[in-house]
Amino acid sequence: MNKSPKTEAEWAAVAQRLQLDALNGAFRTLETQVDALESESAWQSAKLARLEEMVAQIHADAGADRPRVDQLASADSAALDQPSARKTRIDRRPVDQSSDLVLPEIGTNWESYLRNVERYIADRGIEVTGDPLSQLVPPHLAVDIRRRFDAEFSPAPWDRWDVGVVALAVLVGAVTDYLLVATPGGSFKGQPQRGSPLTAWMKEQSKKLAPMKGSDDLERNAFQKWIAELTTAAEKWAKVPYDVVSPKLGLTPRVHRLASLGHDPLLGLVFGVGDILSGTCTFIDKSGTWRVIRVNEGTSNVLEAMVKVVVHGFSDVFTPQGLPPPFLAPFQLVSAKSGFTLRAGGDPVPVKDVARYMYSNGYDLRHFVTMKISPAIAEIILWTYHGIRAHADGSASSEAGIAERLKREQMQALTHGALASANILKTALYGWNPMAINLAQFVTLAKRMLSLMKLAAERDRLLRQRLDDGWKDLLAEAGDGFKPSAPAR
Repeated sequence: MNKSPKTEAEWAAVAQRLQLDALNGAFRTLETQVDALESESAWQSAKLARLEEMVAQIHADAGADRPRVDQLASADSAALDQPSARKTRIDRRPVDQSSDLVLPEIGTNWESYLRNVERYIADRGIEVTGDPLSQLVPPHLAVDIRRRFDAEFSPAPWDRWDVGVVALAVLVGAVTDYLLVATPGGSFKGQPQRGSPLTAWMKEQSKKLAPMKGSDDLERNAFQKWIAELTTAAEKWAKVPYDVVSPKLGLTPRVHRLASLGHDPLLGLVFGVGDILSGTCTFIDKSGTWRVIRVNEGTSNVLEAMVKVVVHGFSDVFTPQGLPPPFLAPFQLVSAKSGFTLRAGGDPVPVKDVARYMYSNGYDLRHFVTMKISPAIAEIILWTYHGIRAHADGSASSEAGIAERLKREQMQALTHGALASANILKTALYGWNPMAINLAQFVTLAKRMLSLMKLAAERDRLLRQRLDDGWKDLLAEAGDGFKPSAPAR
């Protein structure tokens, strides 16, 4: 039987509840019949007492003695056997309830008992697809249980202020994404694209912070010169095996940092460290194939490998090509058609080609920082709203119960889902330029969905704990009820 233990227990509980209902009905019928018999017996006793008084009075008036018991032994017993309306009433038999009280066989173990219960339910046509709660408890108790469950474990109800603040966060985030984030700039299909002013400013400042190449004529202030010297020293010290440039393998100067996973700001902490330890370069070539090539002998110093990954990334982040955004590199493994065309009149290209095109045209870590502004503004609006409401209610925001926390996560998930949809509309307004995609927004949406799932799992854990505690209390009460009383002294 492919059912979860919870479903199996519900089936058994429904069957046992029906058996208890049948027993209860039988006991009620028996109680009614016993009450009728007691009433009949009392009536007969009263009639016999009055008859005894009448017979005694008759014998007294006639001056005759009452016959003895042995004189009545030869009396015609057939007369006593004549039925009467009153005797017929007394001789009623209880209704046989045995057909309603057939119980499933217990069997030798839980599985065999469940099979017997399943057969019992099928033979009697018992409905088990409905709500087990309404089948196990009276309606008024079921309503009270649902009310308590909703109050403690269901998301708190939304009001007009909740809806309004979500709409405000979506509106502000979408406008920010369209106007401030925009695209990294450049042109698309021969048409100039509106670039992000913030991304352009960061790339302009990066020129003064990148490793210095010989003698340049850039004017730097003291801080910029200090950073430039640090990146220059970092570039010389942090030589890594995954920093390979080989056009034959698809590791061209423009895309080799996207192709080699060690350059990913987050994935590099895994693959970059592994490459340094093993002396290899792990990358995805231009055909979308995962490859690993040997570069040197590697090292056994894990701490040094981790430091080199971070320092090497620091030396690359201010260069003209920069570092790729987090999680963009794995898209090079997807060979399916993307639906995007990269030139006028061209055919849709695979996802892996779109990813390489985006990075080689300025879609880097600096633009990812700009993209984070849109979801960050929405988060700030929502958390400010929750803080104000918690202060108005006189409760700390961190002390919110599971119901309030579920509502907050729902609000955030809905907000970022709407912002992701707005970003698709923005991409369409930009002529389906893939560089208008806000990767940071979709990453935030994924994080919020995972957070909502984690909170739902926590809710289920708390609910199971509450049920276990209630079951233990019931067992304790049942045990106390069956304890023998102390002997009187």
